[in-house]
Amino acid sequence: MNIKLFTVLFFGALGLIIVSAIIGDILEAKGILTKEMLGSKGVTTVLAFYFALFCMLAFSLVPLVLRFFLNMQVKIGNAEFVLIRWLQAHEQSVVYSSWGLIIIGLVIIFSLVKPSDLFK
Repeated sequence: MNIKLFTVLFFGALGLIIVSAIIGDILEAKGILTKEMLGSKGVTTVLAFYFALFCMLAFSLVPLVLRFFLNMQVKIGNAEFVLIRWLQAHEQSVVYSSWGLIIIGLVIIFSLVKPSDLFK
């Protein structure tokens, strides 16, 4: 797995969330852009944008945390343990499995609740 890509995705999404929130607050404080001006569809779009960025953060964080955990375990001398060796050998499968669980959770949420109800 290319950890550099996931690092760029993570910090890019985090930076975009922070910068867009600051810009949105400034625009709202000056009265240039308010909830009333956006309307319900506009607010739903903004919330969906932030939800997508949050999902990008979550998905990119999984391989980063796993790689960090494995590197720290090796550095403290636990590289010979069976679980650490297994995780190192199957790192990509563990990441894909974690992503699968996240996707299953999202499918369950969106199948039980209408998307319009989530962003109210």
